[in-house]
Amino acid sequence: MKPFSTKWLTVPITCSLALFVTACSQSPSFTLPALANSNNKAVGTIIWRDLATTAPDKVQPFYHNVFGWNFETVNDDYSLITYKGQNIAGMAKMPSNSSTNYWLPVISTNNIDNTLTQSEQSGGKTLIKKTTLKGRGELAVIQDPQGAVFSILNTFTGDPSALPKQDGNWIWQEIWTDNITQSQSFYQKLGNYKASNKNLLGHSYPYLAINEQAAFGFVKKPNADVPTTWVNYIKVSDINATVEKVESNGGYVLMAPTKEVRNGTVAIIRDPAGAGFVIQEMK
Repeated sequence: MKPFSTKWLTVPITCSLALFVTACSQSPSFTLPALANSNNKAVGTIIWRDLATTAPDKVQPFYHNVFGWNFETVNDDYSLITYKGQNIAGMAKMPSNSSTNYWLPVISTNNIDNTLTQSEQSGGKTLIKKTTLKGRGELAVIQDPQGAVFSILNTFTGDPSALPKQDGNWIWQEIWTDNITQSQSFYQKLGNYKASNKNLLGHSYPYLAINEQAAFGFVKKPNADVPTTWVNYIKVSDINATVEKVESNGGYVLMAPTKEVRNGTVAIIRDPAGAGFVIQEMK
């Protein structure tokens, strides 16, 4: 087991993803499956995640063997990730010479233009302008003032319902930042969020809530070498067994479980191509 490593490869969205999204929007034949046909909106919450990866052939067996995920090809450049009969994420193939390997969180909005305007007024940067993805909705990609990258999406046919809290599913998300106050202030201005705190193992844990539901949290970066980034959590029932699976399937353990961090229930992982995420043991 390794102690914390600074090789947290959360790479800012490069021109590779921008070109990918632009090409998709302009191709007459490119259509993405709808996330849901609910006609319901979960504005302000994380409704989806897309894995931008340079090595689909490496990461697909990794996620399948470690978490039981399956991949359904949509076209040469995009696949759906499914788990226990539900769509839980997507995977976009980046050029092999790209440095983009990143789990991109997607926040629901009902007005892309208003969200982009508020972001820019608060110091955010628009990396990908409003783009229509046929079959899915209107999308844009933002970099917050501290550097964390995320996407916003106005779906055409509604947002998916929250995933059940079972092993192998996404359970949480937070922003690692060197200035929690500034980060929290930026995101709070993007929607009808309420700033809240909870006691987490004797420490104050700040987060934003919307419609009385926790949306995402904020954590001080482990050290200066780690860029400000969004971090996504996957639930597991046995942290040590999952760490062993990660290593035996070509992944990397950047921080092994340790009593000093959330009582040994979390580990920081990087997939074989370089995309990072966290696993958390919950019974």
